Amino acid sequence: MKRIGDASFFRIVDRLFGTATTRSQPVEWVIDGVAWERERLSYSGRTLGFSIEVTTGRRIRSPFWTLVIVKEYWRKAEGGEGFKILQWAHVTSGRRAAVTAWMKRQEQNLDG
Repeated sequence: MKRIGDASFFRIVDRLFGTATTRSQPVEWVIDGVAWERERLSYSGRTLGFSIEVTTGRRIRSPFWTLVIVKEYWRKAEGGEGFKILQWAHVTSGRRAAVTAWMKRQEQNLDG
């Protein structure tokens, strides 16, 4: 992972949280000292629909930080076929280096 928000960052996030986007996913959980919370908004219209998923992580011990991860899933209304996924992440408090170090540690744990 070179930086927050790059492709390798999202590969780690997907492995850490699971790639499923079902409603049965937990809305709150803790991983290695970081409390995560997921919120979701969905819209389904006549020709298209979308879901926006906002996942916020708060480091609950020093070094403190907050990370927001946003994913948008766009799909055709008929058949629910997806055609676009947008994603971005932003550190809203704390040091980016602390977030990056935490993510790299999680990647090592997943690989080990």
